Amino acid sequence: MQNGGKVKAYKIDGFISQSEDKHFITKFGGQPDWMATPQWPVSPAWDYRPLKFIGQIRLNDFCHELEKLTLAYIFMTQPKDRNDLFFDPDIIYPDEGENAVIIQPDGKIPEYLHVENFRTGPTVDSKSIWIPQTTEIEETPVTEFRQMDEDKFCGIPALIQNSEVESDGKLLLQLHTNWLPFYINAGGAPTLFVFINNTKDGGFILIEDR
Repeated sequence: MQNGGKVKAYKIDGFISQSEDKHFITKFGGQPDWMATPQWPVSPAWDYRPLKFIGQIRLNDFCHELEKLTLAYIFMTQPKDRNDLFFDPDIIYPDEGENAVIIQPDGKIPEYLHVENFRTGPTVDSKSIWIPQTTEIEETPVTEFRQMDEDKFCGIPALIQNSEVESDGKLLLQLHTNWLPFYINAGGAPTLFVFINNTKDGGFILIEDR
């Protein structure tokens, strides 16, 4: 949403942990609440290992023009836990099949992704779900970088490596993954960016590592 160069964003102030899994909300951890037939992405490069479920975003919370309930599910190839030394450097690329944004109920699966009909699978937290707490803010192209370089939904992406973003790619989520209450291994000092297209039927992930 833009007005005179202003872009609405939702700064993530923190996360509340809940053991009871609430459904069809924006959350991290737990299991995806599929709106249609499950489409769990797997990695052909790693013997069809299921990608780990990072979380889901209720797009209606941030794209108010949507009339139908729509969820975006985020997945990445990840180690089993903090003690697992496994790491795939290809997770930084948007089209290598090692990360995925799945949209339901009307999303499109890109050709580079392989999905299976798994209802449940590996997740960043199997015991709790983490619900983000947000504050609505506004950003402009002249907002200081340090102010844009926050964990947030929407707004202006705080890119530092001149990563190429498709012309219709709009920021959906920005996370500094080293400072979360749930474990994501995305590199040394990474920022994860999730983008969604204008038609809200597809998205992609970029990771920049400082």
